[in-house]
Amino acid sequence: MSNRFKKIFSNKSQKTKMIAYFVACYPNFEQSLEIIKKSIDAGVSICEIGFPTQEASGEGIVIKNAHDHCLERNITLKDTLKLAKAVRDYNKDVGIILMGYMSNIFRYPIDNFVKDLAAADSDGCLIVDAPHELKEEQQLRNALNKENLSLIKLVAPTTTEERLKKLSKLFSGWVYSLNFSGITGSKSVDLDEVKKMIKRIKNHTDLPICSGFGIKSPEDAKKIANAGCDGIIVGSSIVDFITKNLDDTKLPENIGKNIENFVKQLR
Repeated sequence: MSNRFKKIFSNKSQKTKMIAYFVACYPNFEQSLEIIKKSIDAGVSICEIGFPTQEASGEGIVIKNAHDHCLERNITLKDTLKLAKAVRDYNKDVGIILMGYMSNIFRYPIDNFVKDLAAADSDGCLIVDAPHELKEEQQLRNALNKENLSLIKLVAPTTTEERLKKLSKLFSGWVYSLNFSGITGSKSVDLDEVKKMIKRIKNHTDLPICSGFGIKSPEDAKKIANAGCDGIIVGSSIVDFITKNLDDTKLPENIGKNIENFVKQLR
């Protein structure tokens, strides 16, 4: 775990950390940066910045539409890294990970991506479609380890105990616990199942466990925060809020102010 992640999760002033997902450069670079800055001001501890891709097979319609919006405007992985660097210039303490799919990183290619990720002073990445058996995942993990960066791993309710035991040896930074299997933004959360999932993972690791998928409201956030996790992850609701407030985004500070209020409610 990076020193920045250690500091975030050891901070007792916030019992449960808030992790927020943003589609990079949505609706554009300037507004996206303002949205993330205001979200940090409102209490976000870790920013997941998703790089736009056509491979977004794990995303629901809300996030997929945001990806398509950015792809139509030729937003690239380089633009995402530029955004991450701008976020780091704004705040030295917030956690930053890039999130996406292996094909984009493979084409970058992998070693160059990790060098640029380190140069942006980010903390790691999460690759949705890269099981640990994949040769490219192993190459990425090795390159990240050399830079003391984390490869965040996903654990789903369908993950077997045998596989979870193997994965636990590769965990780095913190663990992303999925509240249900499927695509983002598609279901509501069963609290009992979330508690079981967190307990299962805790049997295999001492790293922080952060719970995501299906957190749509302040009520959901409070409920999941009390399920035993160290952090909650909110994605589709934030992207949906941005989409519904696009009429307010002629100036970056307008959407920034709106998102700050929304994030404060979740916090």
